[in-house]
Amino acid sequence: MKKQLYILRPILISFLATLVYSCQPENRSASIGINIEFSKDTLYLDTVFSSIGSSTRSFTIKNTSGQNILLDRINLGKGQESPFRFNVNGISGPDVKNLLLPAYDSIWVFVELTAPLGSLEMLWTDSIIFSNKGLSQDIKLVSLALDAHFYFPNKTLVIPKDPPHSDIIIPYSILPANSIWSNDKPHVVYGYAVIDSGGTLDINSRSKVHFHSGSGLWVSSGGTLNIDASKAGSYSDPVILEGDRLEPFYNNIAGQWGGTLGGIFIQRGAKANIHGAWIKNGTTGIRCDSVSETEQRNLLISNSRITDFSRVSIYSGFGNIEMHNVIIANSGLYGLYCLGGRVFIDHCTFSNDFPTARSTPTIGLFNRYEDANGTYRYRALREAYFGNCIVAGSKESEIGFNFGVDADFNYKFQGSLLKINLNPSFANYDIYNSNNFFKCLFNGDPSFELPLSHNYELDSNSNAINIGLAESAMRVPFDAKNISRLSEPDAGALEKN
Repeated sequence: MKKQLYILRPILISFLATLVYSCQPENRSASIGINIEFSKDTLYLDTVFSSIGSSTRSFTIKNTSGQNILLDRINLGKGQESPFRFNVNGISGPDVKNLLLPAYDSIWVFVELTAPLGSLEMLWTDSIIFSNKGLSQDIKLVSLALDAHFYFPNKTLVIPKDPPHSDIIIPYSILPANSIWSNDKPHVVYGYAVIDSGGTLDINSRSKVHFHSGSGLWVSSGGTLNIDASKAGSYSDPVILEGDRLEPFYNNIAGQWGGTLGGIFIQRGAKANIHGAWIKNGTTGIRCDSVSETEQRNLLISNSRITDFSRVSIYSGFGNIEMHNVIIANSGLYGLYCLGGRVFIDHCTFSNDFPTARSTPTIGLFNRYEDANGTYRYRALREAYFGNCIVAGSKESEIGFNFGVDADFNYKFQGSLLKINLNPSFANYDIYNSNNFFKCLFNGDPSFELPLSHNYELDSNSNAINIGLAESAMRVPFDAKNISRLSEPDAGALEKN
């Protein structure tokens, strides 16, 4: 019996080996070159700034034959010198060897670009070459990369926090005392660009300023920010302040820039004068710090748009703000959050159709807040005036109030179209009180032309037409597009032409 086992063992081993081999997939590849198919013949990557990586773009390669194809080599035409990067089947280039493409199968290829800083090139091209058994095919790569003025942080502010909270770290750089940002090429900010005490930053008309994630402008005490001080630009041809992703997908996506201090932080004792600007797609647009009782306004905005902010478009913590001919649209929390201080607003449009659900109105007026211990802290609302304005949006009521008797709370809307709950369950306002609401139209349809395209002109059916009062129109006789409004003024920033 033992002798039979010794005789059978080699036969059994040979049989099992043959069985195992026969169960393995066929890994043999074609002996001659076979064409592969591409999902596109040219891959266009969106325009980017030098040194800033692009979004990832992709395509597929497909083997339509019944034979496996061994791709001997997949490589960038310019090799290590190329600004492009690719990844195929989880393997990074610029040079990949011996990749098997099974019969009737396909593989994804992912491509990115980072153009070198300071290069004079604008158009970047290359190709990814696929070789098998002497056959060579390629796909073209094309992108634009723009040169820009870059501002990188060289200092760090650390704000200690008690455990378990992490310290707050704010990277920043201090701008030269009297800086001028021209419109010769874009400006790209990393961290916070600081306008120091006694310094000014003048951003010329038609300039474009782009902020990396977590970045912004910091106007420190004694500093001044001027945007288009000469008023050479306009509402239709503005200075643009936005994120640094240039792909069309990101055009109206909120939350792309603005760090701990917000997007534009106007510290106590600082000033900002903003004309003909479009500020968009960040977290908090403008944050105004406190002013003293004797200080004049610290923020003036005219003929401008502030749109698509994930939190607050303008946050005023006892600031002193004047606005006219300004459109504020689509904020995740508030278009205007006003905690005490003063705001004086003529002919402005507030419209909030933020794409996700909101629990707050677009305008919030407060004279108190609740601290961590549940105690109210008061900041007197000295003045909140809204003349010939539009307040609209997707909520039932787009104006909210929270106040107590321990501090002033003064506000007035007049000649305005307002979306507001006429019979709130918790009534802390009275629409029939003419000291607060004077000759206003409630819950009418502003009927904007194309709000999804940020066109807030009034169409012929708008209920905001001709409801404005002469008082505000006299102060602001021309609308944001320089159309006269002295005869039968409309509410809002744009007169029906």
